[in-house]
Amino acid sequence: MTSETTTSTQRHILAINDSLEVLEIFRLLLEEEGYRVTTMRYAFKEMAAIRLMKPDLVILDYMWAEEDSGWAMLQMLKLDRTTGAIPIILCTGAKKQVEELDGQLASMNVTVVLKPFNIDALLDAITRRLDGPFADEATAVAKREMGRDAPVIRAIS
Repeated sequence: MTSETTTSTQRHILAINDSLEVLEIFRLLLEEEGYRVTTMRYAFKEMAAIRLMKPDLVILDYMWAEEDSGWAMLQMLKLDRTTGAIPIILCTGAKKQVEELDGQLASMNVTVVLKPFNIDALLDAITRRLDGPFADEATAVAKREMGRDAPVIRAIS
């Protein structure tokens, strides 16, 4: 199931979560900030749709109703040639699990925002991933390969 608001010039954010309530909050907050938002539940069956969407960023919940679903979805997104370079923000309340996976998350260039979160912290993470020093060259290359004009932004070490 997907829900999308459309305006072609806006940055496109895909929010994946098992809770319709959380997805609606993401949609309202992010649209208010000027983003084009697609929300999705049960994304395992939707990888082809995600490839076609070509989002600029994915917000993914880690702790879903089915154990390890968020981790499996993260791996699927990162292993896919089309979606692998898309920036991902893991928005989760699973602090212990995130701490255990810290090295792996860092190696996959995943940003974590812990719930409950301040909306400004989430918006700051989105801005940094899309425009700031954390927007890496691989993201720009992936966008060009997907048919978008995007300046190459180098990571600052």
